[in-house]
Amino acid sequence: MKKIIFLFLLAWINVNAQKELWGVNDGDYVNVPGFPFNYGKIVKFDINGENSEVMHDFDSIQGYRPLGRLFLASNGKLYGTAVVGGETGPVVTIANAGVLFEYDLILNKYRVVHYFGSDNIGYTTPEIGVIEPTPGILCGATLNRIYNYDIVTESMTFSNPLLYQNIVTGELMKASNGYIYGVSYGGYCQNITSPLPYLGNIIKYDIVTNNVSFAHSITCPQRELKGAGPRNQLVEASIGKLYGTCRSGGINEFNDPDNLKGGTLFEYNIDTDAYTKKIDFDFPTIGAYPLNLVIGDNAKIYGICEEGGASQSCDPTNNFGTLYEYTADTNVLEVKQYLNLCTTPIRYPQFLMRTSNGHFIGIAVDGNIFKYDAVTNVITYISTFYKPLNLIEICRKPSYHFFDVDTFTPCVNSPFTFDVQNTNASSYTWKKDGEIVPMQTTGVLTISNSTASDSGNYTCEMVNECGTTVTMVLHVNVGCLGIDEMAAYNKLITLYPNPAQDVMNIKLPENGNLKIEGYTISNMLGQAVFISKDNNARINTANFAAGLYNVVLQTDKGNWLGKFIKE
Repeated sequence: MKKIIFLFLLAWINVNAQKELWGVNDGDYVNVPGFPFNYGKIVKFDINGENSEVMHDFDSIQGYRPLGRLFLASNGKLYGTAVVGGETGPVVTIANAGVLFEYDLILNKYRVVHYFGSDNIGYTTPEIGVIEPTPGILCGATLNRIYNYDIVTESMTFSNPLLYQNIVTGELMKASNGYIYGVSYGGYCQNITSPLPYLGNIIKYDIVTNNVSFAHSITCPQRELKGAGPRNQLVEASIGKLYGTCRSGGINEFNDPDNLKGGTLFEYNIDTDAYTKKIDFDFPTIGAYPLNLVIGDNAKIYGICEEGGASQSCDPTNNFGTLYEYTADTNVLEVKQYLNLCTTPIRYPQFLMRTSNGHFIGIAVDGNIFKYDAVTNVITYISTFYKPLNLIEICRKPSYHFFDVDTFTPCVNSPFTFDVQNTNASSYTWKKDGEIVPMQTTGVLTISNSTASDSGNYTCEMVNECGTTVTMVLHVNVGCLGIDEMAAYNKLITLYPNPAQDVMNIKLPENGNLKIEGYTISNMLGQAVFISKDNNARINTANFAAGLYNVVLQTDKGNWLGKFIKE
C-alpha cells in the first residue's frame, strides 16, 4: 500500500510540474539607457505563480501592448491580441491598428495571423482576447465589432457594428443556451447629443447568424439602480444565470457623489432577460471598483475590489482593496481578505483566477502575484520581476525549438550531437527511419563516431503527462564531402535592433548547434573598434560613434559577416 501511495503522489507531482500559468504584460515604454523599449511580453510561470520566464518580446512591427487574456485553442496553440502595432501587414489600410497572434507552445514560435488595420477603418484596436465557442472558430472583438477567425482557413469575418459610442470591455463567454455574451461600455450622460447614452450593455451574439444585439442596456437614469460601466467577462455560476460587476454606480456611489467609489454585482437571467442588481459595493467596508469574478467550489463566486475595505491598524489611512466570496443562493457577500501593506505587500488587486489545484491566483496593481487558499483563508505574496496583466493555466506537452537547420553532414569518425532543447518531457525515444535507436534516451542525440550507417532521417518522440510530441525530421548524411556547414547558417543569423542605439543583439538560429567564440567590430575604414572573445550575444554600443560598422562573428562552425548602423 505504501508503494501505491508513493507512486500516486509522484504521478501527481509530475502532472502538476507540467501545468503552467501563461500571461502577458503590456510594457512600460520608458526609454532606459542601455535597454530597448519594452513593448510587452508573453511570460510563463509555474502553477504557483513562481519561476517566471519570458517567452516572447513584442515589437512595433508584429504588434505590441497586449491587454487581453491569452486563450488555449483546440489545436494546442495560444492565441491573443495586441492593441497596437502591425506596421507590415499585407494590405495595411491603417498602420498600428493591432493584431491577432498565435503562439506555438511546441515550437515556441510567435506568428501574426491577422492585421486588423488591413480590413476597414472601423475594424481596429482589439482590447480583449478570444474564446473558441465552436471548434476551430475563435471569437473576439475590436472596439465595436465582434469577429470570428477560422483557424484552418485563417479567414476573418466581422459582425455588424455596435451602436454609437460602445466599447467591448471584457472577454466574451458562451452561455448554456448557445449564445455568446459580453459587456460593453459606451456613452456619457453629459453628452446630450449622443443618440444612445448608455452606461453599459450586455451584448448577445448569435454566431450562426452573425448578429449582435443588446440583451440589456443601462441608461443614465439607472446608474443608481443598476450600476454603470461593466468591464469584465461574465460567468455562468448556475445554469441560465450570468453574473458580472459594474465598476461604478449603485446606491453607495450615489450617496457619495464627491468620491464616486461604488460599483455593483448583478445577475442576468438568459431565459427571462431579467437584470437584477444583487450587491451594492461601498468603499469603507466591502470595497469599491469591483473587477472580474471567478467560480469556486459549490457554485460560490469569488471576486476582488480594486480599492476600499476596512483599514488596518498598522496603516489606518489606506484602503487597498478586498477579496470576497459571494453566495448567489442566499445573496450573501463576505469579505475574506482586506488587502494591506501590514503583513504582505499586496495592494489594489487587478485580476483573479482559479487553478486546477484549487488555489486562487491574483495580480496586484504593481504586477506582483498573490495566491489565496479558500479552505485555510490564507493569502500569500509572490514577487515577480515580470508583471503580468492576466493569466491562464495550461498543461503543456513537450516542446522543442524549430530546426532552423535540419540537415547536417558530419565527417566519418567524428562526433555528432543534436539538442532538441526540451525541458519538460519525462521520456525520450529517438527513431531513425522509423526504427528505435538504442541507448538514446535524452533530448540530445549523441553519435560518438559517425559512420555511413548513421546516415538517415531522425525524429525524437517526447512524452509527458500532458501528451506526446514528435519533432520534425532531422536529416543526417555522414560523409563530410567538403560541404561548408556555415553556409546553412548565414541567412539565419541577424543583428537587432538595427539601427542600434545603446544595445545590439546577435540572434542565432534557435537550435543550439552554433556557438559564439568571439567577435570583432570595425568601422568602415577597417579599424577594429571592439574585439571580444566573449560568447555573449548582447553588445553594448552606447559608446560607439554614429555610423556604419562591420561585424565578424567567430563561431565553432566558421565566421559570419554582418553590418549594423549605430544611431
